[in-house]
Amino acid sequence: MSNNGFGKAMEENQNKDVKKEDKAAINDSFTAQKKKSSSKKRRKPIKPDGFKEFEALAKEIIEADGASYYEWLHEKHQGIILNFNVSNQKQITDVAKKGE
Repeated sequence: MSNNGFGKAMEENQNKDVKKEDKAAINDSFTAQKKKSSSKKRRKPIKPDGFKEFEALAKEIIEADGASYYEWLHEKHQGIILNFNVSNQKQITDVAKKGE
């Protein structure tokens, strides 16, 4: 707007202030969105002490027998689901919905 140095300096300072305000507004909205989404996220379960060590040992034992650890684990998961009492079908549905 102004042709003199003082006027240009004032404009630049005003532009910097506007940019800072814009950045602050963007950061505030991002933080608010992040807080909303984090409250909806499912919390990661805490593994018991020594879990990784026991998992590694079990994996070594199973694979030493020539079997696949992940096939064995998959069979265990299937067994839990298949043997689950059918009368608890509503509970299964609720657990599945929470996982989505």
